[in-house]
Amino acid sequence: MSAPTSGSPLPAAGAWVLATDDPVSSVGYHPAFTGNGRFAARVPAAGNGFADTPVRTQFHVAGLYTGREGTWSRKASLPAWSTLDVSDGSGSFNAAFADPPGAQTTVVESEPLIGGDWAPVSSPRAGSARGIERYRQSLDLRTGVITTEARWNSPAGRMTDVRYEVFTDRSRPHVAVVSVTVTPLWEGELVITDALDERAGSRVRTVERGGDQGRIWTLVEAEGSGITAAVVSVLRGPESGVGSAHEEPLPAPDGGAAQTLRVRTSTGRPLTFTKYVAVVTSHTAAEPLGTARVHAEGAAREGYGRLEEDNRRAWQREWEADIVVRGDALLQRRVRASKFYLLTSVHEDSPWSPSPAGLSSDGYNGHVFWDTETWIWPALLAQHPHIARSVLDYRLARLDAARVAASEGGHRGARFPWESGLTGEEDTPDWAPFGRLEQHISADVALAFWQYWLATGDRQWLRTAGLPVLSAIADFWTSRVTPDAEGRCHINGVIPPDEYAVGPHDDSVYTNVAARESLRFAAGAAQALGESADPRWAAVAKRIVVPFDEVRGIHPEFDGYAGQTIKQADVVMLAYPWENPQLSQVTRADLEYYAARTHEDGPSMTDSVHSIVHAELGDAEKAFEYTRRSVEPFVRSPFEQFAEARMGGAFTFLTGHGGFLQEFLYGYSGLRLRADRIALAPILPVELEGITLQRLCWRGRVFDVDIRSDGTTVRLRSGERLPVETAGTLRHVPTGGELTISTRTPSRHR
Repeated sequence: MSAPTSGSPLPAAGAWVLATDDPVSSVGYHPAFTGNGRFAARVPAAGNGFADTPVRTQFHVAGLYTGREGTWSRKASLPAWSTLDVSDGSGSFNAAFADPPGAQTTVVESEPLIGGDWAPVSSPRAGSARGIERYRQSLDLRTGVITTEARWNSPAGRMTDVRYEVFTDRSRPHVAVVSVTVTPLWEGELVITDALDERAGSRVRTVERGGDQGRIWTLVEAEGSGITAAVVSVLRGPESGVGSAHEEPLPAPDGGAAQTLRVRTSTGRPLTFTKYVAVVTSHTAAEPLGTARVHAEGAAREGYGRLEEDNRRAWQREWEADIVVRGDALLQRRVRASKFYLLTSVHEDSPWSPSPAGLSSDGYNGHVFWDTETWIWPALLAQHPHIARSVLDYRLARLDAARVAASEGGHRGARFPWESGLTGEEDTPDWAPFGRLEQHISADVALAFWQYWLATGDRQWLRTAGLPVLSAIADFWTSRVTPDAEGRCHINGVIPPDEYAVGPHDDSVYTNVAARESLRFAAGAAQALGESADPRWAAVAKRIVVPFDEVRGIHPEFDGYAGQTIKQADVVMLAYPWENPQLSQVTRADLEYYAARTHEDGPSMTDSVHSIVHAELGDAEKAFEYTRRSVEPFVRSPFEQFAEARMGGAFTFLTGHGGFLQEFLYGYSGLRLRADRIALAPILPVELEGITLQRLCWRGRVFDVDIRSDGTTVRLRSGERLPVETAGTLRHVPTGGELTISTRTPSRHR
């Protein structure tokens, strides 16, 4: 449910359902999005099909990239597989939501288009809905089901009640379902059209399309890569219906496969039609089209009820790891929405890493950045380590490409690309310097691999995956540094996380600290396995320069930094997530100095790290102020989706959702992972009654942390006793028991 100022939302249906009754809001209707971690769909106001406005509906599947063709790979989009249109012969339900020919759409002034291939996004516009009454669209976060209901008055004046349900099945990675129940308030012939609309496709060519015996299909190939994707739809309706499968031109140049089902109606009698969709790529099947047919037909045999229940159970398992926020219903919905959108784009069986927009769009070309390891991934690790591991598999599978990149730059080890797509080669557009110079990405990858080891203690994984990656990154940094006459090691010619500082610059303090810690991670991993660490790792780590301004008491962003405006969090991140050993007064000085110099229109995740660091310092009031800042200007109605910036940008922005969730998982809890214990330093803003983190995971233990103003309770659900460090004291939670620790009293510092 959206905030009262967002369009015309309906009263909340509990804490789990987001809904609206206004598909054409002048303040910006942003269509819903759902996915099962393997493929996804953006669902327009009509509840099905393709729409170019107000935000283009895209249909993505993990791993469908184009070839590089001498430049860079890009994410490709499937045909729209959700189309299941309703017609009385005089017009169709979907056409009621389309702009009439020659209509002028209204661009919302506050949301300009960010153009170019690097961050494409459509600009929200006020839409149209002619002949539509009693409209309601809702997203159930518990199941990912998007429901759209309306009464449609056709051009012929016939009234029809229509109800759509769309979901991708989280229990079946290749299956989705679209169902429409139609209740005509008239008698005559009803026409249902099932289509695979190729207008939604991008950067693909159609290899084959067709239809027979109640099913249609399309096989597409991504440009230049040879990767194919098959989409098969099987349509089922009332037994009295007479169907005919055929290719039928759609109102677009490329058309698509379609089939119609014609049924005689009687007044007030509901009729239900269901299409069972399967999406399969050549990454997972030698013959995607044949495999997709098997999955679609199998789903149709099992029926809607079975799929709906299996999907519900699969999501229920994920939601056992909830984040409960007491005292602010709107904030609670936004927390759950953020978690939902992360889960739509990742799955434990998918060896693909989410881009900043996940499977919602081709924003940032669908490339993988530091956004994953730094902002999205930690929010998964705390409660879903099985999913977090699959995300790391993406980097592991591309380690050889990272080795080649390091070698081509004249270095040892592995250097991961700033933008990564299909192959793990550098996919940053040629015009941008970041691919050559924003090298901290390799250290960001190292941090995620080290955190996974801390969280799981999986020695077999550390031996076969963790140490190979960590040691390769460490080898890169040992060869990347430049010693001076005194033996100190510098890292010259880089761009820090602050991308306004295009430089190149020497001794970015973030890059230097991250490189130093990467070297220590590799040594620690070798030690944990009883193996010898390369002595160069410790030697270089000890000598890397960490710039510090003794006069101002802060870390300068880089050598020569003169106080200019920065784009996003940079130096502040030394405290979190890097845990650089420094005095709290240095952490506070860095935070206050750089927060005042951060561009007010920068990306959303900056405010989240500011919140976490304020919480660490005991400033609950400021932490909560930044929590509000990290969500309110960025969230879009009516389904609580983040945009990248206050003025638009990539959408849906998982990076923002992930940073926002970290405020609760690591900020207010003070949760930090260690090899032999967890550390907690809970604090609660006065604006909230409590925060409960359910089913946190650490080395085989599953536990809850319940933060209240009068104390915090740690409950161990399963596993051996849990060592907890708090306020400098080590205590243990017994198996099946609980432990109460103090909740910190907020400081009065301003």
